[in-house]
Amino acid sequence: MSPKTNATSLDTFRAPEEGYLGVVVGGKPQFETRVDKIHTLRSVFDVRQLKVLPKVVIIYGYQDDPEYMYDAAIAHHADGIIYAGTGAGLVSVRSAAGIKKAQQAGIVVVRASRTGSGVVPPDDSQPGLVADSLNPAKARILLMTALTQTKDPQLIQQYFHTY
Repeated sequence: MSPKTNATSLDTFRAPEEGYLGVVVGGKPQFETRVDKIHTLRSVFDVRQLKVLPKVVIIYGYQDDPEYMYDAAIAHHADGIIYAGTGAGLVSVRSAAGIKKAQQAGIVVVRASRTGSGVVPPDDSQPGLVADSLNPAKARILLMTALTQTKDPQLIQQYFHTY
């Protein structure tokens, strides 16, 4: 991952996790220095013939965030929601209620971190799927492409651990 780290600097692209051998998530090593994840031509996704992708919105989480953002996503027929949460994609009480409503409406919800780096680990106390190491913008793209194949949460979660 080489995110843009400055709005105007010429040397803006950084790789905050490169250089480390890896990280330990949930007691299991996750290596960052080799390309283990499937990409480009080895991907199961082929969007070349698609005219539009499924509608996926990003909701930015914060302390005491409003539940009505989820109502808006439901009303506007979003297919997916990326929740950009604090820390490891942690969800506020109000957002948890909104996520539950969205899921009941058939919307796939994925938690991502807005910190800039790190892995969002699976956590049964938090709602939604996890984006693994993808930031909210990249998670949105993967969820849009995943939704062209399936709405099955288990398969979509597998995609997030694979890509």
